[in-house]
Amino acid sequence: MKTIGVFTVGGSPAPIVNAIKETNFDFIYFICSSGKSEVASERIVDGEKLKDNEIIIVRECNLTSEQYEKILLPVDIIDDLNETFKEIEKQLISRINERFPEKKTIKVIANYTGGTKTMSVALVLVSIFQEGWELCFNAGQRTNLTKIDSGDFPVAINKMNLLYRIDKTYFDSLMKGYYYEEIIEKTKTYLKYPLNHETRNEIMLIRNILYAFVLWDKFQHEGAYEEFERILKAITKDSPVQKSVVKYYLWLKQILGKKEPFHGYERVIDLMMNAERRAEQERYDDAVARYYRAIEMIAQLRLKLSYGIDNSKINCDELKIDVQNSKFNVQTEKAIEFLREECKKNSEDGILKLALTKSYELLGSMDDPVGKLYLERKNKLLDCLKSRNNSILAHGLTPILKEEFREIKDQFHNFLTDALKAAGVKDFAQALQFPQALKDIGF
Repeated sequence: MKTIGVFTVGGSPAPIVNAIKETNFDFIYFICSSGKSEVASERIVDGEKLKDNEIIIVRECNLTSEQYEKILLPVDIIDDLNETFKEIEKQLISRINERFPEKKTIKVIANYTGGTKTMSVALVLVSIFQEGWELCFNAGQRTNLTKIDSGDFPVAINKMNLLYRIDKTYFDSLMKGYYYEEIIEKTKTYLKYPLNHETRNEIMLIRNILYAFVLWDKFQHEGAYEEFERILKAITKDSPVQKSVVKYYLWLKQILGKKEPFHGYERVIDLMMNAERRAEQERYDDAVARYYRAIEMIAQLRLKLSYGIDNSKINCDELKIDVQNSKFNVQTEKAIEFLREECKKNSEDGILKLALTKSYELLGSMDDPVGKLYLERKNKLLDCLKSRNNSILAHGLTPILKEEFREIKDQFHNFLTDALKAAGVKDFAQALQFPQALKDIGF
């Protein structure tokens, strides 16, 4: 692997010479101000001496012209951070990529000891955002406030701790859109490098918590539940993280039916929240698909929980002449007649499967409040269902756009909320939407 040095050059060449002699560089880039005047640092790299005791870097280090390049900055920008950063990034990155196209074969060490303060800060910023680059600064004893006189040597700076602090703000913008997997991928980069103990533990904990939410978001509820249990056992009780995470854990526990009170419709609410997350990401077809499944699920659960009917497997042979002798708790002759007719028309091998509309019609035939609500809003809901059926994620090729989604969402969301209330779900307080900032999980 080749070692590439990058140095900002100012009026004190000695620290740069010391750093070059300490490290066996294969190639060096000098960032300096252009010109031949005394205020231009280009001359200190490979120009002519103005004083007998003046140090010219390439001669002092015995560098040939094949071993270095100069990145020249106009003198009038070297105190402008924005312009200096832009110029260094543009010139330096392109030249390194051109000379060393295989990134895996080089190690870049950026030493920001020399140059103006602005040049040094600009190089640090460029280096921070280049994966794999190392930062370095010459340290030594001081006898004044101006510069290190002698005895200096290059010291490695751990930039990853700094970069992580910068990126935490970026993490919040990703979390706002529920892009947890992007954050998890980013944490893998940090964990490749040596970090202080506190930072490493924090990164690993954030990664583990977000991974639990990723599993949950993909409907892998049991896997998410197990992940949360591991996390809560490992973290300090009553810490900000524990207090924040346990609320999500308890809601997930209720969804899985492992915690009272359990009304049985928790997965419907979970689907609604999943739909909201897809909408936040502007994945409107995905959002509508989830709302549709939630509407379907309410009918399915209502039939199962209140009447003992599995709408995916109704045995037509078990339908008797009257309500009293029926194995189904359908309550009305009208419902029995409805099922008989459906069995005649749509059963297969004596088994009837009821789709969304027919499930609600069965509920309506029993004067069930959820079924009655559906029948009252049937026309508006069916209009929305047509859009869903034409969606590219259903039976059509037409994507659902933002304005159309808003109309569909209003109808679907309002119906779902009212249907849950009609089914006896009165308290939504336990339901939690996923975190949208690090502070939501205690950081």
